[in-house]
Amino acid sequence: MVLSDTQIRKLAEEKAMIVSFDEERLQAVSYDVSSSNIVMVYQSLNNAVDLRNRAQMELVTRKVDITKGYHIKPGEYLLVKTKERFSIPADMTAHVRPRTTFTRFGLIVSDQHMNPNFKGHLYLGLYNATPNIIDIYPDLPIAQMVFEEVSGSITEAKLYDRKKAAKYQDEDDFITPRLDDDLSEEDRKKIDAFINELAGR
Repeated sequence: MVLSDTQIRKLAEEKAMIVSFDEERLQAVSYDVSSSNIVMVYQSLNNAVDLRNRAQMELVTRKVDITKGYHIKPGEYLLVKTKERFSIPADMTAHVRPRTTFTRFGLIVSDQHMNPNFKGHLYLGLYNATPNIIDIYPDLPIAQMVFEEVSGSITEAKLYDRKKAAKYQDEDDFITPRLDDDLSEEDRKKIDAFINELAGR
């Protein structure tokens, strides 16, 4: 069941589900998520990017303060930190969806799913699909979030904060994405062996 504005407001005020909560951003069945003053901008590297290489992955993005605005170039993709911090209850889930206004501007926001018991800020993907430079700045309502109640009980070990691979829990500063956390030691060895074979090592 999708939550109404009265339910979203109640959980924001009583359970800190949305901090900082702004009544003006609350819609009938959703909440408009806004940009903070931080974006992660992608940099061009000379080599191919190995998704398992943490040191290399950390070079892919750099943090930019957009307090005075930022020019998104045509075809540019970046990650926008949300102003809001979320705390999703154990019996709920949430979905980030594009706003119609942004889509009509040609700014495409990535969908995102939030698991029960997730806490932290989000870094939302934003892509400029137009031939024009578009300026963004803090406190823009860039996406909408829809909250849903989960039907049935969830296995305790499946809650996001209980999972070993919950690498984005309590995210504030950007956490570099990588695949190695999702792989077992056995799978990692198989992939390394396959790469070494291709490379003739």
